[in-house]
Amino acid sequence: MLCPSAFQPISPFMDFHWPVRSLWPETRPLFFQMEQEMMRHMQEMKNNMEFMDRLHQKIFNEIDQGLTPTTFKPITFHMGKAGDQFAVTLETKDFAPEELTVKQVGRKLRVSGKTEKKQDDGKGSYSYRCEEFRQEFDLPQGVNPEAVTCSLAEGKLQITAPNKALPESKERVVPIELTPALKNKETLAVAEGEAASAKN
Repeated sequence: MLCPSAFQPISPFMDFHWPVRSLWPETRPLFFQMEQEMMRHMQEMKNNMEFMDRLHQKIFNEIDQGLTPTTFKPITFHMGKAGDQFAVTLETKDFAPEELTVKQVGRKLRVSGKTEKKQDDGKGSYSYRCEEFRQEFDLPQGVNPEAVTCSLAEGKLQITAPNKALPESKERVVPIELTPALKNKETLAVAEGEAASAKN
């Protein structure tokens, strides 16, 4: 016997669950692949940048190791007078004459020195160390800044500057001048005296 439900008409509004295929390719796998490719390139760029940073740091470290270390050394000095001159004496026994420099700008003096010493570690290796100092002085008032001189003897650098020479003073007579107002008073006094004598 046939089942009546087998002959039910098919409605155009019925839902079909048959497999449906589109004529266009599926877009989700394509975008996912592009995203993965971009992430891979970004990771490679990050790794390259980190590698360049490490390489630069290594280069800078090698440069710093190759440079001669410099030590700023305090210098002993004495400032006072030598006779009638202003004088500054600096202890520079560790510096050769060509390693010393004295510069002047107006009343300001700048003394500097730089020396390089070779050191042997006893194993056949050598290293160099620089020692440097800088010192500034101000010339006092009354000192001629155009007559500054330097001398080096027995490891001492001396800077001297003479006092300004005062002009020679000579005795002279300073004349006294009468002002016009004072002359008028004297003339009036004389006139009044003549008038008083005439009345008498």
